Amino acid sequence: MEAKVVVLGPQHKEAKKNFKCSSDILNKYLAHFALQDQQKKLSVCFVLEDAQNDIIGFYTLSATSIDAKQLLDEHLLGFHTHYRTLPAILIGRFAIDRAFEGKGFGKKLLADALKRCAKQAEQIGACAVFVEPKNKVAQDFYQKFGFQKLEQQQKMFIPIKQLVAAFRGFH
Repeated sequence: MEAKVVVLGPQHKEAKKNFKCSSDILNKYLAHFALQDQQKKLSVCFVLEDAQNDIIGFYTLSATSIDAKQLLDEHLLGFHTHYRTLPAILIGRFAIDRAFEGKGFGKKLLADALKRCAKQAEQIGACAVFVEPKNKVAQDFYQKFGFQKLEQQQKMFIPIKQLVAAFRGFH
């Protein structure tokens, strides 16, 4: 099946309503708030669509920051800094339609998100990509891609340096 990742737009009006993942909160977000957040410059929503413009899955990217002490105390960054907070990128929402689960689309979508993050880090400062998995299944999924869990938190991260090295040569 041919599928491509594009920025969510007005052309997805019907497809947004038809999207059904396992989370009602994410279904509602895509249907009612994703485009609004994008217009307010709070996040950008990327959708994986098929040839009929049906939405297979989506994710959002936004800027965020993290307490530097937390990363330094856990020796997770590999460098020292005098800054209190460090710039990062957040994959805020991530979902695959139930009809497409288990078919590799989650991997394709996350790979696209991580490539975009690595590329953006060449343009703006960002030391890591963060996610906040809502359950064990999501946590295990991100861990397979190299995300590390922060102690006593739901957050996970992957250093930008690791992404840049992984995607070097892929453009």
